Amino acid sequence: MKLILKRVLLWGTIAVISLTIITAIFINLNTYNPMEKALEAMKQPNVVVENNTIIFNPEEPPIANVVFYQGGLVKTEAYAVLGQSLAQEGIRVFMPQMFLNLAITNTGAFENIRQTYENGQMWFIGGHSLGGASASIYTANNVNNIDGIFFLGSYPSDSSVLAEKPLKVLSIHATNDQILNYEKYIETKDILPTDTVFIEIEGGNHSNFGYYGLQSGDGKSTISREVQQELVVEAIVQMIRNK
Repeated sequence: MKLILKRVLLWGTIAVISLTIITAIFINLNTYNPMEKALEAMKQPNVVVENNTIIFNPEEPPIANVVFYQGGLVKTEAYAVLGQSLAQEGIRVFMPQMFLNLAITNTGAFENIRQTYENGQMWFIGGHSLGGASASIYTANNVNNIDGIFFLGSYPSDSSVLAEKPLKVLSIHATNDQILNYEKYIETKDILPTDTVFIEIEGGNHSNFGYYGLQSGDGKSTISREVQQELVVEAIVQMIRNK
């Protein structure tokens, strides 16, 4: 009986290890890597990587801080161009490197970053796709720590009711985005504040919110990635400066 039990435990352990390895391989094969332009942005002298976080520092003292959560299975570095663009506008940007490149595994990353890098300026949170939903989960329960939140090709989770929260909210989506669940996007508008700013980027798509190529299943963009990024940065900066 003991021998049988040992064999069962052995095979059970082998099965768990095998499943873990297979899952890791699958996730790695389906993770989107940063494009060359994003890698170049990472090489700039204002970029610091510490505490598992990529930090984009502006030249002058920052006017505000942004913590950005990446899209699901997209490497954090793929958003380096966005980080640099916001830094050029005087905003210090933090991009936590999430486990398995999934922000949902650490929705509270914002809290540790703010505690470590508090500077007396405003703090905003935002994210792309799953990153936006993950940011909303933290925001809904910690609104006193946050001045505003923005969603890129994203929407809040069903449980993240922000309608009565005293914070700025910005929601940006693109007309050719074939990844975004439009039904949920419309439905969750009811749990956002009535003064939420909604922006639609004509001709843009889901993938252009970052620099990681074309995501499988996404629509074709009829505007350049650069143009979409410029529109996104302009909207985020306006939200922050008007706070």
